[in-house]
Amino acid sequence: MIGEQQVISDDIFPPIDQEKTIKQVRKFLDKKLPQAVRASGHSITDLKSPSMDGMPKSSPAGNSAEDQILRHLYAEEIVRQTIQAMACCDHECQEILDRLYLRGYSDTMCYMDIGYGRTQYFGRWKPLAMLQFAQSYSLEDLNIYQNRTQTGL
Repeated sequence: MIGEQQVISDDIFPPIDQEKTIKQVRKFLDKKLPQAVRASGHSITDLKSPSMDGMPKSSPAGNSAEDQILRHLYAEEIVRQTIQAMACCDHECQEILDRLYLRGYSDTMCYMDIGYGRTQYFGRWKPLAMLQFAQSYSLEDLNIYQNRTQTGL
């Protein structure tokens, strides 16, 4: 029975490759999020506000008006889901994500402001923040899963 429960658990929450997942989250937060913020018509400071109305801020024109509206709405959803995912992380991880991706702090500014040592920040807290974000973000799966043949499953 215990073995069966473990299989069910692994099916629901398969083991992730932490290093690859962290890289995937960084790529999302460094590249895709800023693009989505620009396309949504909001500024980075709007990310802190849960009061986004979801309505387009300008009227698209031309033959691709429908495509522009869909891109705009999808970008707003990325922003909205990012806010939600950050809010689901532990307090310490929220603080790191907030400083790095909403306030524009460098890593050095971030760990000094919070009061962590460099080793503690890079060795534990920043990777944990990235992994928690990957678990919490629901618009797409940012986790990179381990190859089951490598883990013996």
